[in-house]
Amino acid sequence: MFISNKNRFRYYYLYFTNPDTGKITRISTKTKLKTEALKFVSEYNQKLKEKSEHKVHRGAVYVKDIETDILNYVKSNFTNSTLSIYRTALKHFGAEFGGVALNSITVKQVEDYKQKRLNSVNKTTCNIELRTLKAAFGLLVKWNFLSYNVFKDVKQLSTEEKERLSFTTDEMNFIISNIPDDLIRNIVLFALCSGCRISEIINIQYRDINLRDRVLYIRNKDNFNTKTKKNREIPILDDLFEVIKSITGHEAESGNIINFINPDKYLFTLKGNVRMNRNYVSIQFKKYLRSLGFNERFHFHCLRHTFITTLIKAGMNLNFVKEMAGHSDVETTMNYIHITADDLRQAGRNVKFR
Repeated sequence: MFISNKNRFRYYYLYFTNPDTGKITRISTKTKLKTEALKFVSEYNQKLKEKSEHKVHRGAVYVKDIETDILNYVKSNFTNSTLSIYRTALKHFGAEFGGVALNSITVKQVEDYKQKRLNSVNKTTCNIELRTLKAAFGLLVKWNFLSYNVFKDVKQLSTEEKERLSFTTDEMNFIISNIPDDLIRNIVLFALCSGCRISEIINIQYRDINLRDRVLYIRNKDNFNTKTKKNREIPILDDLFEVIKSITGHEAESGNIINFINPDKYLFTLKGNVRMNRNYVSIQFKKYLRSLGFNERFHFHCLRHTFITTLIKAGMNLNFVKEMAGHSDVETTMNYIHITADDLRQAGRNVKFR
């Protein structure tokens, strides 16, 4: 391996024996300076070394060899709930293919594994695991541990369309008027008027509320990450403004968060400024729904569905709804478009066939 800029060459060129072909190969260092060219050589040598190490991996890499790397990546880039999904998917996949080199696994073997998993989990869970493993294998291809992602050729199981349940205005008024616990009632009202996820609501502090500019900040913190790990700003609409004023006792409409006594205080707490537990909130709300005769399918997250559905029915631009809801893409938002018989009837009120 050597560099040269003799004869007609404008830049320094690196000459070396290609390990894949065994032939002398020439590549440009894209510099006329020898010091920069030598730096290029050093970096290129490092790349060749890494490539050689990855080739060793490609020969026989197993689940146990890559599990830690994948989980560390997910832990750094996604939420704890996503990390839990990866752990579960890799655990069950490793139990089946722990002694098999990953680059030797065939589509047929994965299809057989898919059918076997259906003996233990439902179709939706199985599909989640398949998507997770596909993403994991995609990382291995990106990192050069594998040359091909076998899960690209594995089909998802067909499932029935999942209904995104939401409450009607009358149902919400009925629920709110029949929750005797002020704390739970306020949390329900806040969820209905903000569309926030339960984990976001219990982590809102006074510092996250700007009443002057009417902005609610949903942001990552030392002890909390949003679902997408992205911060977002939600405009405080009139109904939400009234809910916040009722909770905080803050009456000045022009006031700002700076007027709150303790900006670190959580908006919703148990006695002693103890932060709420999401399971506690969810269980309490479910208890009230049962007592009011609602179907078991309804749960706290339906409040978020109600918020998003309400915005869409009010004619708000889908991209605006996407930002309000904190969706990663507009396709997710579009799943909330419900066309009911009443909607169709209203749209066709002036249609005449004769």
